[in-house]
Amino acid sequence: MFMCKDLVENIMDYIDNELDMKTLEELEKHAGECPECRAFVDTYKRMLDLTGKLKDKSFVTPEIRDKLKSLLKSKIKPC
Repeated sequence: MFMCKDLVENIMDYIDNELDMKTLEELEKHAGECPECRAFVDTYKRMLDLTGKLKDKSFVTPEIRDKLKSLLKSKIKPC
């Protein structure tokens, strides 16, 4: 079963369209059933859109990606 922590761990690959089909389907199913995760995905997409970086993701360096992933993991609440 896909959990909130799985969504957080895969959010950048989801936004970058780099998930395999099975993971993508599980992530979208979970986000459709979990209001907190749906809000998280929508907010993350909106943040990228507002910064004008949705199409140019090169601003997310590996270091920034790792720091963001660590921060997000520290905020995960059990489902």
